[in-house]
Amino acid sequence: MSFNTDISTKLENSRNSLRKIARNDNTEFSKESVLHDMEKFVKMVNTMDDTVLVPSRLMNLPQEGDDDPFSLFAMLNDLKTELLWAGAEPEEDRARPRVSDMSDTESDASSAAGDSGIEGEDERDSAARAAEDCRRHLRGLRRCLRHLTATAAHLTRSYQEEVGAPV
Repeated sequence: MSFNTDISTKLENSRNSLRKIARNDNTEFSKESVLHDMEKFVKMVNTMDDTVLVPSRLMNLPQEGDDDPFSLFAMLNDLKTELLWAGAEPEEDRARPRVSDMSDTESDASSAAGDSGIEGEDERDSAARAAEDCRRHLRGLRRCLRHLTATAAHLTRSYQEEVGAPV
């Protein structure tokens, strides 16, 4: 019984954390944290969503680059939803075999090679490489989130200028 209670408590705490970010409750993260950038992105997209009352008016805004403002609005909202609540896996991710998809023989061979898929690589090398890959991806994610946050802010300002709302 205690085990189920612990899982329920952890699950509820996790849900509450996501709700706090989605509602913009007082969460505090280091300014260098990817969570800080995620929070800023979610807040800016929520602000954009609250400001753009008539999304079809975005079609009247001048198009900058390849993306029209209406498509950007929809894409930013979709990304926010996917970031907070996860979405379907992209097609290319489903096509890759996973350890759980492998036969027992293939899985045993992978385990014998230190789960890295490279024969002779020990656990520390594999973990160090995985940690460096994770850091690189986090830096890229932070850059993307900052760019998308700036895009949402720009779209919000452009809409406000178009409808004559105070900026």
